[in-house]
Amino acid sequence: MRHRGLCYNLATLEMSTMLTHPLPANEPQRLARLHGLGILDTLPQKAFDDISALARLICGTPVALVSLVDQDRQWFKSSVGMQERETPRAVAFCSHAILEPEQVMVVEDLRLDQRFSGNPFVTGHLSARFYAGAPIVTADGFALGTVCVIDQQARTLHPGQLDALQRLASLVTSLLEHESVRIEEARRQHEQLTAMAISGLDLQVYIDTQYVYQHVNDTFLAYWGCTREQIIGRKLAEHVGEEAFRTIIQPQLDKALAGEHSSYTRKTVFPARGARFVEAAMLPVRNARGEITGAVMRAQDVQETRTREAQLQQTVALLEQRTMEQERFIHIISHDLREPINTVNNFTSLLVSDHQQELTPTAQRYLSFVQSGGQRMRLLLDDLLHFVRLGNHIVELRPVEIVRLVDQLLEDLAPLLKRLDGRIECLGQPTVMADETLLHIVLKNLASNGLKFARRGVPPVVRITVEHVDGEHRIHVSDNGIGIAAEHQRDIFDMFKRLHTRTHHEGNGLGLSVCRRIAQLHGGRISVHSVPGEGSRFTLHLTAAPAAAALE
Repeated sequence: MRHRGLCYNLATLEMSTMLTHPLPANEPQRLARLHGLGILDTLPQKAFDDISALARLICGTPVALVSLVDQDRQWFKSSVGMQERETPRAVAFCSHAILEPEQVMVVEDLRLDQRFSGNPFVTGHLSARFYAGAPIVTADGFALGTVCVIDQQARTLHPGQLDALQRLASLVTSLLEHESVRIEEARRQHEQLTAMAISGLDLQVYIDTQYVYQHVNDTFLAYWGCTREQIIGRKLAEHVGEEAFRTIIQPQLDKALAGEHSSYTRKTVFPARGARFVEAAMLPVRNARGEITGAVMRAQDVQETRTREAQLQQTVALLEQRTMEQERFIHIISHDLREPINTVNNFTSLLVSDHQQELTPTAQRYLSFVQSGGQRMRLLLDDLLHFVRLGNHIVELRPVEIVRLVDQLLEDLAPLLKRLDGRIECLGQPTVMADETLLHIVLKNLASNGLKFARRGVPPVVRITVEHVDGEHRIHVSDNGIGIAAEHQRDIFDMFKRLHTRTHHEGNGLGLSVCRRIAQLHGGRISVHSVPGEGSRFTLHLTAAPAAAALE
């Protein structure tokens, strides 16, 4: 399922439908802190873009942003999957997220939240459904914005994803505060700026056509640990070394002296700062007659940015490694473990069919234990393999006829229906937008559970119905079985969660976990209503007209 970049038109935002956006109690101080960073309206930076890309990868959403909330707007230092650089603050989800700096704000379905149900991003063609934003909080407690993700499908995030989102927001805070410290240091060092020192943040020099230093700023002197008198009038080659000048600096400087802009990145060992990566730009300088008289070289220290980028790359590499480990796990399940289990099952079947009568009653009982255990292990491996493969499944939404799927279920579950004298009922039902293969798995798991967990002496009946409510299709799978106690209903979707021993009911506790994961892959959810002694009703909630379908 592909997502395109989200976009909007400011002219179409119907501000009258909105609730007035709230303001933090410390709003004046918060704005002063934000403006003091000097980050607003700066150029994109790779470190922030990598954070957005990582947030999108971790949360599986089409859009991820590094958003800063200004007085009347939210401005994006980085945006992945969204073209705009800013939006009005009045329509910003992030203006609500910064009200609670200590936690990630998660809105699983924006349509159901009165704060956002009238938001034009929700009601308009953007059709935003899900939002999660981790506040970017400074050390002195000001929430400046968020690292946030947006989806066009209602969904949830697991605790690991929420924790990762908070860590990325903390990383943004570190980057911003590092820039702030550097700015403050530069301000103290440059009370009187020279003509070349328009910003104390960068190293700046003016070099004439003979490669001689004519002007330098204070930052340059601070990095090199020298005085202006020691630099002015000296040739570059004498200062930086002949080899570095000839192989790295001179080719770029010659371009500038020929009228071109040029740039390069190099690692320089500064006497007062140590080894630092710098990005240098060369710009030609012309006199009033248009003649080139020299070049300005501006070098920016990007060592900390490089360090952060390396950390992000390590994080991405770790995610890739875990993906490879998952693939290896899948291989082990499907090959290395399945083969010995099949061998055990095959030979126990032969023993039962050919030699059971030769065994003592005790040996026959032991053999039955081996046979049932082997069969359970085979089913468990099948379910585990199915569960881990869901993460690599590409969801393909198409109209699905529920009645046709039920016909397949009747074939798949025929032996179980015959053994339990049960039945599955499904009258004419509307089609739903879903991945047919995955929906079949959900219905099969829920129907088989409804048949297995029957009341003693009561033939099991499973009914499958579909209703359209509030813009979603609800697929109900109801049974007349033993039901589930209220205190257990929240836990039944956890992996390997069993409420009964195998003596009474078979299974391995993975089926409902698979159902929940499939619902999440559709951008939906699954719920249960049950009364002990009367039966259960499981409901799969799917968007009736998924936004993803409109993006195709």
